[in-house]
Amino acid sequence: MLGAVVLLLTSSFYLNAQSTLGVTGLLNSPSADMSPDGTVKIGGNFLPKGFLPDTWDYNTFNYFLNITPVPFAEIAITNTALDNFNIGRITNQDRAICIRLRPLKEGKYWPAVVVGSNDVLTTYSGIEAGSGNKYFGTTYLALSKHLDLYGNTFGIHAAYNIPVSVHANQKFPISGGISFTPKFYKDLNIIAEYDTKSFNIGANIIVFKYLYFQFLLNKFRHPVVGFQFQFTI
Repeated sequence: MLGAVVLLLTSSFYLNAQSTLGVTGLLNSPSADMSPDGTVKIGGNFLPKGFLPDTWDYNTFNYFLNITPVPFAEIAITNTALDNFNIGRITNQDRAICIRLRPLKEGKYWPAVVVGSNDVLTTYSGIEAGSGNKYFGTTYLALSKHLDLYGNTFGIHAAYNIPVSVHANQKFPISGGISFTPKFYKDLNIIAEYDTKSFNIGANIIVFKYLYFQFLLNKFRHPVVGFQFQFTI
């Protein structure tokens, strides 16, 4: 099915991976990729309970607004739906602001470097507000280098992650992965990664120039699906 989509659709929008938090990255691990200046992204992700922190026992979703106002900075506002502990259905949200800064752009002999923080600012409306914040809080340093091989693009990505949340359950501070964009279709990106606690595989694709879709198999068994509408201003 994916092959049919690739053959039928064409576009020229710059492609980079989308983190499950609504920021530029790999699938669920940071990278030093950055969208072009003026890029706006509006979208969301379906998040199964097997993918979420251990305190989560239900499926949920998030939605976000992401802006790259200048070439070296990115800001995202992400809302994650939360279950109301009293009535057993989703009525609250964990609101997070994520920031990424790129002090070094990728060059011929060196990688790009990005410093970022997921959930640097957060609010939560509901009971247990003090303990409910920063479900995905992480500060990180990420590096990315891309290599061209006969028109195919290979990306090598690594990050050092410092959790800033009591809910973080990372097993190892290092994360990273590889990405592959084939010569025959530049709007397809295939990714394999380790996100500090599990291995994931997935891909993302641009459709009709402005629509972006991502599919991730967390731990090779939990499906995470994301989409966004993206454009430049």
